[in-house]
Parts: sequence; structure tokens; C-alpha cells
Amino acid sequence: MAPMVAASDYPFRYLLRKYDVDLTFTQMLHCKNYINDETFRLSHLDLWEAGAKYPDLLRSQLSCLGDFPPPMGPQEGDCASPLIVQLAGNQPDLLVQQALMILEHTDGKVTGFDLNLGCPQQIAKKKGSYGAFLMERDLDLVCNILSSLRDSVPETTTVSAKIRLPTDDETLCYRIPKLVNTGINFLTIHGRTLVENKTKVGAAHVDRIKLAIDKAHEVNPNLPVIANGGMETYEDIQEVMWKTGASAAMSSEALLETPNVFSPKSSGLSPRERLTQQISFATEYLDICKNVAPPLPGVLGNGGSFKIVRGHLFKFLYRYLNEHTDLRDRLGGDQKLQTLGEASNLVDELAERCLKLSDDELLRCASSAPESSWYRRHRKGNRRVHQKEVRVDSSLVPSGSEEETIESRKQEIRDRISQMKERKAAREASAANRFVA
Repeated sequence: MAPMVAASDYPFRYLLRKYDVDLTFTQMLHCKNYINDETFRLSHLDLWEAGAKYPDLLRSQLSCLGDFPPPMGPQEGDCASPLIVQLAGNQPDLLVQQALMILEHTDGKVTGFDLNLGCPQQIAKKKGSYGAFLMERDLDLVCNILSSLRDSVPETTTVSAKIRLPTDDETLCYRIPKLVNTGINFLTIHGRTLVENKTKVGAAHVDRIKLAIDKAHEVNPNLPVIANGGMETYEDIQEVMWKTGASAAMSSEALLETPNVFSPKSSGLSPRERLTQQISFATEYLDICKNVAPPLPGVLGNGGSFKIVRGHLFKFLYRYLNEHTDLRDRLGGDQKLQTLGEASNLVDELAERCLKLSDDELLRCASSAPESSWYRRHRKGNRRVHQKEVRVDSSLVPSGSEEETIESRKQEIRDRISQMKERKAAREASAANRFVA
């Protein structure tokens, strides 16, 4: 999982590990803010799978919980896996200080540190010249930072960098060996340039990712290099790794919508299978927030915990909320929802509406078209994005009489609605018991 501001929260990382994501990153943590501002640290440091102590909940988290009681927090071994902390900044001494502070905070258990050299957002240019702008401005300073980090943290703690492609191959072939020679443990290549983001995202340059990997292996044949960018499906991931020789694949936007994208089970779904899957992602994420830990607010300030929840729900359910605009407006309009309980009720209502539709009705919905996905919202004209066929679930093909099939479908819908009502009643009972207590 790639580092993503306001989206790499602990509950989401927890969810991804349930779907076999092997390595996750925190959102970027700017070194000056981290060192100088305790409030910044309290609102960002959710390194609980790396041994950090679970703190008292912040006001934003309590507000997000609403009537639900505060959870106990992550228990030992809860979906534990390697965690990389991404650092942002342009001063070697401050970045080293930040890394050492984080090691102390986690009792040395964090897996490693990654230097952000790929952020293309203007804030990275205006506030400190970090991310992709730092790479374009001063390669020698970048190498100094990486060498300083490698020399200052334990050998068992990894140091890595995530970069974007420069505009020309000559610059790429010059940069890669210099980065590798700093002693980094691995390198991630995002296959787009600084200007290729948001509405200008374009296709990833797979051939140039391969060129970068080849240049890295000329210096260190054993260096792991991760490919990032332009992988919407499991098949895309396999294709990019095969074409580039990458050691692994990193995903951001595809995972935000489809947390199981690294599994072959995520591909070739019928409209009903896709609907059930996306609803399940939403309910699982909400359950983790309720029962393990709600997200920290991060950079989103007051109400930031639920803003993060809202952002994940929009991405899981994007194609269906665009058809049920009243629910979309309830989730993010002027009368926004504010608590996990309200969000759970909305997800249940969306599921109840959609599951009532027949297979033919679902197939005719705009949400069944590949281009309706959140991943493709900026990629309408991009031919590189594969057009996947929609298939009908073979289990739904009638094996008996038409009357038996219709009655079976009706019973399935009744069962699903009953289950949703039971979950809703359980949530209300839990809230009532807490109020009485």
C-alpha cells in the first residue's frame, strides 16, 4: 500500500492486511511539523502495529464513535505486518532527528523509513520544497539525506525512497545509480512524471519503469525495486511485474476502491458480486473503526476522524452513490453524517436498495459499467485502462423452474434485509446500554 495523506490510516491498513497486503506505509510526516508540534504528533502517530502504545482517544475520534463505547484498541498481534513510515522534508539533520524520535516512540520496532520524493502536489513546492519538487531541484541534497538516514538508523531498519520519473531518459539514467549508491534498501518507481497527476494522470510509463529497474540492477543486482502506478486490476499487476522485472507492486488508488486488488478473486465479477464485495468493504472498515480503533484526524483537523471515514466510504461505494444521489448527499452534503452509527445505517440502506434489484436490472445500471468506478473518474479517455467484460455469476443461472428461481432470489433478498436490520438493532441496543450505564 502506498503512502497517502488522509487515507493511510490504521483502520484502513488493518483492512488491507485482511486481504493479504504484505507491506503498508503511513502517510507522509513532515519533519518540521513532527519535531516541533506535539499536537501534530498526537493527531498523526498511529503506529500501533509497530509497537507504539495505544493512547487515549482524541476528541475527533470520540466524536466519530458517537454513541459507541471507546474500543480497547489494537491487541497484540492484531493484523501485524511490516510498516514503513514515510518522511517528508529537505534538511538531513531534521529528517534524521525525526527518524530517531519515531524509533524511540516504537521501541525500535518500526520496519523502516521512506523518503517522499514523489509527491506532485503544489503544497510540496510551496511549503518546504519536498517530494517530487525536491528531486527536481537538488539531487545531491536528496542523496545526502538518504545517506544520512542510512548511517543514522540501525542496520535492521530499512531506508528507501519513492520517486517519480523525470521527463527524459537521460536524467533517469543519471539519477538512479546515484540513488542506489546511497545505500538504500529498496526503491519505488512511480511510472509517471511530476505533471501527470489528477486530471492529467495518463497511463503509467511501464517501459520507463523497466528502464529504471535495469539501471538500478546495473549498480546493485539484488536491490528490490517496486513498481507503482497504472494498475487497476490483479491482471494489470501481474502484467506490470512481468514486463518490468519489478520485485513487487505498490498500489494506491486501486486499493482505496478495491482492497483485495492483489487477489485474483477481485477480477471478473458479476454486477451482483461486485455490489456485495463493495458493501462488504464498507461494513468491514466501519466495524474496524468501531471495534479496534477509529482513525486519527491527521491533517484534517476538527472532525478529521470521520472525514477520513467518509472519504473511504465514498471510494468503496462511488459507483452506487452516483446512482443514489440522496444517499451521496447525506454522506457528504450540507447535512453531512458525523458518526460511525449514522454511516452504518446509510450503508445498510444503500445495500437494501441495490440488493432488491434483479440480476437483469443490476446489469442495466450504470454502476455495472467498468467506467463507473472511482479509479476511472479521471481516466475516461485513457485507452490504457482495460475494458473488462461484465460476466454473469454462474451460480445465478437457473437450474430449476423459473418460479423456483424467482422465489429463491426473493428469499435471499429477504434474508439479507433481515440481517441488516439485525445489525442495526444491535447497534442501537449497544448505544442504549451505554447511555443507561
